[in-house]
Amino acid sequence: MSKIPLPKAIELQQILSMMYGNGLKAQEGEPVPAQPGSKSLVAVYVDDEDQPVVACAVDYPFTAYAGASLTRIPLGTAKECAGNGDFSEIMLGNVHEIMNICSRLLMNSGSPHLRLQTLYRTPEELPDSLQALIEESPRSADFSVTFPDYGDGRVSFRALAA
Repeated sequence: MSKIPLPKAIELQQILSMMYGNGLKAQEGEPVPAQPGSKSLVAVYVDDEDQPVVACAVDYPFTAYAGASLTRIPLGTAKECAGNGDFSEIMLGNVHEIMNICSRLLMNSGSPHLRLQTLYRTPEELPDSLQALIEESPRSADFSVTFPDYGDGRVSFRALAA
């Protein structure tokens, strides 16, 4: 299998800016944990044979601010959700769509076609085999993203194969 490209900060910023405007900033950041007990959601991308190829973990602030700012949910509500993880269906639906769009960042002319398989609401929902792949990930790309007028969140893309 061809090596799956992981995004660079400028690529993530460009694709998210199409939805959030030019005030959005993405830069290299700290990894988002995806182990049970972590305050994160995990998107899984698969190839045409339904094999997991990339996992993307987003922390609670990313979920809250990305999900809220897209449909102008008030900042106070977003901040509360960033702290407690009690996301509305609208926020989760928005983040699911963002993760779907981010699949474009994981493909190039030499890589297989990938698609978003699912967005797990907690790392505890991950099957054990998938959790093991994430923990053994050979490559990652970790970012901090600033959502204009909302706040900062983190996102990590992890290749599940070399």
